[in-house]
Amino acid sequence: MDNRFGDMKRSRRKNVGGVDRISDLPESIIHQIMSFLPAKEVARTSVLSKKWYHFKASYPVLELKGPFDDMNKFRQVVYDSLRHFSQNKLRLVAFCIEFFSDSLYSDLYSWIGLALENGVKRLDLCRECNSRCKFDSLPKHLFTLPRPLFSSNTLTVLNLTRCYLDQPLSIFNSFRELSFNYCFIKDPIIWKDDDFPFLERLVLCQCPNLTSVQISNLRRLHTIDVNFGSFLSQLVVASPSIQSFTISLFLSRHRWSEVVNIDGCDRLKFLFFKTSETITDRELHSLLLKLTLLEVLFLSICCQLNKIKISSPCLKTLQISDMKFGRLSIIEIATPNLKNFIYNGARKKPCRIKVAECCCNLETLVLCDYFATERTFHNLISKFPLLENLWMVECDKLGRLKLLNPQLKRLHVAKCCNLKAVMVDGPNLIEFCYIGLNAPKITVPDFVKASGGLRFEREPSTYSSSRLGELLGLKSEHLTSWVIGHVPGWREC
Repeated sequence: MDNRFGDMKRSRRKNVGGVDRISDLPESIIHQIMSFLPAKEVARTSVLSKKWYHFKASYPVLELKGPFDDMNKFRQVVYDSLRHFSQNKLRLVAFCIEFFSDSLYSDLYSWIGLALENGVKRLDLCRECNSRCKFDSLPKHLFTLPRPLFSSNTLTVLNLTRCYLDQPLSIFNSFRELSFNYCFIKDPIIWKDDDFPFLERLVLCQCPNLTSVQISNLRRLHTIDVNFGSFLSQLVVASPSIQSFTISLFLSRHRWSEVVNIDGCDRLKFLFFKTSETITDRELHSLLLKLTLLEVLFLSICCQLNKIKISSPCLKTLQISDMKFGRLSIIEIATPNLKNFIYNGARKKPCRIKVAECCCNLETLVLCDYFATERTFHNLISKFPLLENLWMVECDKLGRLKLLNPQLKRLHVAKCCNLKAVMVDGPNLIEFCYIGLNAPKITVPDFVKASGGLRFEREPSTYSSSRLGELLGLKSEHLTSWVIGHVPGWREC
């Protein structure tokens, strides 16, 4: 990315008679392209040409992130940028600012006021703090929202981090997206029916005084993300419109069934589930039986689970990860439409994976810390005649690996320290990568070697999570942290 714009300029010098088709695109399309770039890269586009300088100047997103060494210069930059929009009568779609100092609070009131005058639609306020800033000292160090924000006719998306909400949340009933992270919320959340008729996405993350969340029949709400600690005493969500639910709960004081009830979300398609010492086998199984439309399921840090039984008829992607501190011993899968299975187990803690005959459509399999014998592994692989992509990471009990899957296209083996030999006989194999210090004896078809598809790497190569996400049919942000932390070489783009 660092040399991309320089390469574009050099290529234009070489082809003087060429046509710059990108610059001829409508301004709205150019701005859409720029929206996929980080703020620094957007700023660098202004050096490409006079036309691109105009595109940058009219770009309707103002994003400023600290810390800044010269606070006075930072203030001036923000004021000048906002005045530029006012003076030129340009629309401001998003105003995103990250600040570290309480001394900016008075300026923030002015900046938010200017942004609202310019018809801003999205506002992101993030009050960062250093390691000495304790969260239990709230709301003393938090930013209190200005009154004009509550009566805005244009604002529809609000993302707040470490802010003090001294007004009832009902004042945000015209918003489309709400995100509250480490915020002090005055009243409990009890929303129902037409309280929030336009709300589509809701994020609640570690708001310490918020002990009760009750949401029912919000007609447009399709995505909800909740992350709470032991202070939560009630979470009841019953909105059939919800399709994506992310739950991160650490309930050391209560049982899962005493706190959580999401039975009313029976149309869920995406469920990410992260708890600690709470949900039991029976509670999980009972919940999954009600989610008949579920397509993607992530289970992480469920320490009380001993047996996972999954029979969701529409399930396409299943990930079970970070079970190192649990007692999981058996996984039973009977899902006829399963395409992708990711398992991150616990080293030297065997877990039996039983797959029904109906699971023959699997295409991608990722096994990390899978403590199984060669016989057990080959019996598992034989259940997947359509397998195309196989990743194996730190499967230390395997000594020999023999794969005869005819549809296999990609095989990655990393840090399987006891592996002595690998034999792959697949007519469709296009890529085999071994990552580790001591490579085993490898036998692959000659055409794989001739095409450069066979690679040996001592250190992890540079992949991206978007590549695995593409194989899984998921966005990279939906891949949970173990993919980045445990699969060597994988990182976020």
